[in-house]
Amino acid sequence: MDTTNIDLAAIMRRLNLATVARLLSDYEARAAKEGWSHHEFISLLLAEEVAHRTDTRTKKLARYAHFPYLKTIDEFDFVYQSSLRRQQLGPYLGADFVTEGRNLILSGKPGRGKTHLAIALAYKAIQHGFEARFITASALIDKLHAAARSGTLTEATTEYVQPHVLVVDEVGYLQCADDAANVLYGVVDQRCLKRRPIIFTTNKALSSWGTVLHDADLAEALLDRVLERGEHIRLSGKSWRTQKTDPSAFSDEP
Repeated sequence: MDTTNIDLAAIMRRLNLATVARLLSDYEARAAKEGWSHHEFISLLLAEEVAHRTDTRTKKLARYAHFPYLKTIDEFDFVYQSSLRRQQLGPYLGADFVTEGRNLILSGKPGRGKTHLAIALAYKAIQHGFEARFITASALIDKLHAAARSGTLTEATTEYVQPHVLVVDEVGYLQCADDAANVLYGVVDQRCLKRRPIIFTTNKALSSWGTVLHDADLAEALLDRVLERGEHIRLSGKSWRTQKTDPSAFSDEP
């Protein structure tokens, strides 16, 4: 078969192998110079294509997640935050965190790394190919409250049930609407039924959620649903945020 007139790069582009097409001539030169076998040549080219697609998808999903900033688990200082061991997060670092529908509540005073960890675990799920969404508790409750008033609560709830992982940050930091427990429970209940993980961060004791959400019974039911297939990890130790300016921050004493 005469292959002299075949435009291999054009065929690659037609097959949506844009990275392979871009690297083809360089890899042909390297293969000839370094004596690659056909198997090595094809394997390395296709590996580059897969790596590029994975990177592109990860960046796209990270944008969709609406993280306020990006943090990874490798950036977390487990030496400084000595109240937590990396091994404790093992169940939340693999793909089975999502497939098994595990939940997590991270609690503690401000500056202990709760939001960093929540983002890092959600980003880890993204790296495993799952979708994630980040939102503060006050923003989520406000959106659900407005939707309830406009008669679109079902649609608004579905928006936050759909992502594989949902991070609800800062429960208790700001005053919530009076129907907070009711609208939030709808999201939690449906996610738990579908075994879709939720990560909460909070500066309040779990026993205070009834006051925060204005309904002790519903708050207890919400926590019961979350912790049925989840875990509560309390972060203590020192505050990163004020360690350089306030010596009292090195103590958890009031």
